[in-house]
Amino acid sequence: MRVIYVDVLFAVNFFITFFLLIVTEKFSKRSGKIWRLVPASFIGGAYSLVILADELNFAVSFLGKLAAACLIVLTAFKYIGIKVFIKETAIFFFVNFLFVGIMVGLWLIFRPEGIVINNSTVYFNVSAKVLLITALAAYLISALIIRIYNGKTSAKEIYSVKVLYGGGEVRFFAFADSGNNLREPFSEYPVIVAEKKLFENVECQRLIPFKTIGGEGVMPAFKPEKVEISTSRGSAETQEVYIALSDSVKRGEYRGILNPKILNL
Repeated sequence: MRVIYVDVLFAVNFFITFFLLIVTEKFSKRSGKIWRLVPASFIGGAYSLVILADELNFAVSFLGKLAAACLIVLTAFKYIGIKVFIKETAIFFFVNFLFVGIMVGLWLIFRPEGIVINNSTVYFNVSAKVLLITALAAYLISALIIRIYNGKTSAKEIYSVKVLYGGGEVRFFAFADSGNNLREPFSEYPVIVAEKKLFENVECQRLIPFKTIGGEGVMPAFKPEKVEISTSRGSAETQEVYIALSDSVKRGEYRGILNPKILNL
């Protein structure tokens, strides 16, 4: 019979939930705010107390896990649509399953005394120093994997962009800049920066704040009906994007700037 300390159980799972949300954030390309991630992690820590209950059947355990995951995701990331929410929840589940799978594998192979698993919840009876070092190593490994995954997108590839708005359309070439992490403040939709002359008659409804080495400011922006992006590897389209207009974009044949991760091309 093992002794489980509730404070350690909560603290460890709070920390793990925070870590899992950071990984989810990187995979989903969302920008989570610390004031949202902390209460979401608190929910994860509180839900971990289910380990103290008698072993639950699969249906009850799954429904509880699903409800907790949905609440955690809604708390951690601003709701901007059902499709985005489902995607974020699926990614969060994937990251959770990956983590639990690793822990179960470790438990089955080595049977460490410091790990208890019940109702899909993991309890670590280890020192804070060991936990922090292990979590940091896991985060660095995950960050490296994500960087390699995202690196499949070539930063030198030419993107053909077609913007549909107000019954018309504009086509231009854009170059990939992974440093373009601009988002519209209210919806948090990603932003494509385009040459202002391409959209001279478009009415802009938003201002997008930006900051560069040379200073900071705002760019007028509008939400198109749809944007289609094509590369040598395929094409994709989205309605969840804003077009910001700038006078200092044109670089040779390129008349736009976008993040190559915007559509996972």
